[in-house]
Amino acid sequence: MRTRVLTLLAAATVAVAAPATASAATIIGGFSAGLVNVKSSTAAIGADTTFSNGGSAVLGSSGDLSSVGVFTSFFTSSVTATTGADVTFSGVFGSFAGQVAKVTTGLNFVTIYTLGDFAPTAASGYDKGKASVAFTFNQAGGAGSDISGSFSFASPPSPIPEPATWGMMIAGAGMAGAAVRRRRASAKVAAA
Repeated sequence: MRTRVLTLLAAATVAVAAPATASAATIIGGFSAGLVNVKSSTAAIGADTTFSNGGSAVLGSSGDLSSVGVFTSFFTSSVTATTGADVTFSGVFGSFAGQVAKVTTGLNFVTIYTLGDFAPTAASGYDKGKASVAFTFNQAGGAGSDISGSFSFASPPSPIPEPATWGMMIAGAGMAGAAVRRRRASAKVAAA
């Protein structure tokens, strides 16, 4: 009974002491932005459309990147949606440099998938690693009209397990060892 109580106490201590999340955060999700005074190279959005932002883009109130405040300007460059083209993106949360991997177009939208490196700022709380970015632009009218856009960052999960995972793995191995140790082997002799 005493061993069981000590085991439960140790397990509870490990569960309380282990952090709930990993210290190596990844960016999953995104937020939308309205691009102001946008100029496009064609009247309709297509696979080779260039978007040049003359104003500034602002983060909406529904943004889920907590390190970027409301109405923070983050996009002042242009994006060319040509497969293989270089894409750079920078803001208060970090910068991205990569190439366009795939372009999907519709009547008035284009989605640009890019692969490259994301370099976060210290304020963002994210670790650097290979990342992918998906840009989506929607155009209401012709050239020169406002375009709404959104993007999302995604990076692969860290190959190093979280501390809580290590704790559960070690506790499981300990419990398996304790169960094996508690088994008593009894020898029986049968006479013929």
